[in-house]
Amino acid sequence: MRLIGGPVALALARKVPGLVVDDDGRVLEYDQSDPLNSVTLLTEGYASKFGEAAVSLSRQAAQTVSRAHADRLLPSPRPADEKGAPIRVLLVDDHELFRQGLAGLLEAQTDLHVLGQAGSVQEAVALARALQPDVVIMDLTLPDGTGVEATRAILAERPETRIVCLTVHDDDERLFAAIRAGAMGYLFKNTRANDLLAQIRSVARGEVGLAPALAVRILNEFSRTPPPRPADPGLTTELTPREIEIVRELTRGASNRQIARRFVISEYTVKNHVRNVLAKLRLRSRREVASYARDHGLTGAPPPP
Repeated sequence: MRLIGGPVALALARKVPGLVVDDDGRVLEYDQSDPLNSVTLLTEGYASKFGEAAVSLSRQAAQTVSRAHADRLLPSPRPADEKGAPIRVLLVDDHELFRQGLAGLLEAQTDLHVLGQAGSVQEAVALARALQPDVVIMDLTLPDGTGVEATRAILAERPETRIVCLTVHDDDERLFAAIRAGAMGYLFKNTRANDLLAQIRSVARGEVGLAPALAVRILNEFSRTPPPRPADPGLTTELTPREIEIVRELTRGASNRQIARRFVISEYTVKNHVRNVLAKLRLRSRREVASYARDHGLTGAPPPP
């Protein structure tokens, strides 16, 4: 494949470290250890010269570099599950050029599929509801709010969704806010392509996707957290026996369908119970309910086998 855009585009491409193109726009060499960085630098250069036209240029650049990288360096991974279905990904970032480059990298993998792209909290929540992705790659800074707010909203509706924050922010406040909201991964935008892909696959399997340094910071933070308190009678006495059972199931990570089957009730009834629990405990998400239950001794005994 070739890069398009004429002599100016070729001149911009030749300013990217490690990227070599011939006079016809063919990519001859690039930084194989970090192709996403090459795409980012290239599209930033395109944007400075071509404006809106950079969207189409970035798409082709991403496909050129990332597909070649996948073919040469990345063996085809096994399908995401026993049925061979790929991991369904939703991208949330307000920078369209970055989204296009990341989408090109992910689409080059046989086990990853980008369902859609969102540029705001509102779009992210709506697309997550409509498309039901397995993994959401979430930026933290969005035009109409934050990625933490979007994370809470998405998980309140679909707690089984795995959310990975991909950001430039390295401060503890955002990190801990994202983790408390329910994010299962927190990565930086300068993460190498191979590491990013590996972390996305890990999170899709239900594992945590964190850089080692961030894991240490989180452990240090929680080591300072006070031990669980006994149940608060002021709030827990407001819960009905059924609602306490629902709380215990949420603590175990059960879905609405699983709870409905366990208690032989409808999913609609489960949703009503969850809404009542959130209102009575003054919480905002199922994850917060689970955390509250652990802190206040409401986990109860495990269900019989």
